[in-house]
Amino acid sequence: MLVAMLLTKKLWLKGEVNVKIHIALILAAAFLSACGSKQPSSTNTQSATVTQSTPSKVESSQSTASQTTDGAPVEFNYGGITPDKTDITYKIKVNNDKPIDEVHLDLKETDAAGKTVEQTTVVWQNIVRSTQQSIEKGKTYEAQTPLDPGAVKAECTLKEVIFKDGTRWTAR
Repeated sequence: MLVAMLLTKKLWLKGEVNVKIHIALILAAAFLSACGSKQPSSTNTQSATVTQSTPSKVESSQSTASQTTDGAPVEFNYGGITPDKTDITYKIKVNNDKPIDEVHLDLKETDAAGKTVEQTTVVWQNIVRSTQQSIEKGKTYEAQTPLDPGAVKAECTLKEVIFKDGTRWTAR
């Protein structure tokens, strides 16, 4: 943009440019400058997604899967893909007195051909109206996570639980 402005200033001083051309060159330079500063999109499929709990009643379009591990601080129940095929739904029941900060889930989404579209770690926290709330023992939290538009199948499993004191429990 600086080069275009210097060029138009030089031509303007020589009297060789009328006002309309001057304005058009500045606008074009500003447009190109804005387009050039855009960050490239990432194609990394190992991303992390933060999800907040949303109370809802959603019927699953797939069979549900419950994952309990002996001594696990939470019980994870995967509900499958929602009927509108835009989200996955799951429940997390807390079985532990130790304060939990977040729960990590492994999510793998595949397309109709069986090709992996997205493989990520979902980070669930009890966030209500943009504020993180405590995760309480004995409560069951229902949540949804957006599904990639190209995905027709999704598998979601409990990965680990991160406690407020920084320690973690990992599923085996």
